[in-house]
Amino acid sequence: MTLLKTTAIAALTLTALSVGAAAPERLNVKLGLWEMTSIVRFSGMPPLPKEVLDKMTPEQRAKMAADLKAAAAEEPEPETSSECITQEDLDRPFKSANADECTQTIVRTTRTTQEIRMVCTGKTKGSGTFKVNTPTPDTMLGTLDLKAGEGPDAFTIKGTIKGRWLGSDCGDEDDGDDDVYDEDEDNAEE
Repeated sequence: MTLLKTTAIAALTLTALSVGAAAPERLNVKLGLWEMTSIVRFSGMPPLPKEVLDKMTPEQRAKMAADLKAAAAEEPEPETSSECITQEDLDRPFKSANADECTQTIVRTTRTTQEIRMVCTGKTKGSGTFKVNTPTPDTMLGTLDLKAGEGPDAFTIKGTIKGRWLGSDCGDEDDGDDDVYDEDEDNAEE
């Protein structure tokens, strides 16, 4: 369950870092080290590939559903990470890991707000919006609202993010890839 929540938080944070791109006007945010605090809530069942579901026993599916339902009922803990925002992050378009199946359209951009609409039409259909507000160049607030799959058990992710600029020097922070907790890597070291 930790990996699922971490993945959702990572997606939210990476989206926030890349929101300034591919629009005539960019968000007015300072470059450098940012502290990002996110809260992610989810519900429903993640759409798993058929080949994964086929390998699961009915008991495993039921346990997964029960675990997800229990986790969704818990009050989510805020997650905080440090991220380096560079000019390249603001200049390059937001890119999805599965760009062949998902498209992002910038609905609106001003110097203080941006809204992105995401639509996935591949094996896993889904859509959602990401909105960011930068009331000052050293603060940002964002919301994420995604839905994957169809029907009453569709997987939904709702998240908020707050960012505050810490300084122009990113120090040891690079593009933020190291902030994503890799559960498999941690287990391999034990």
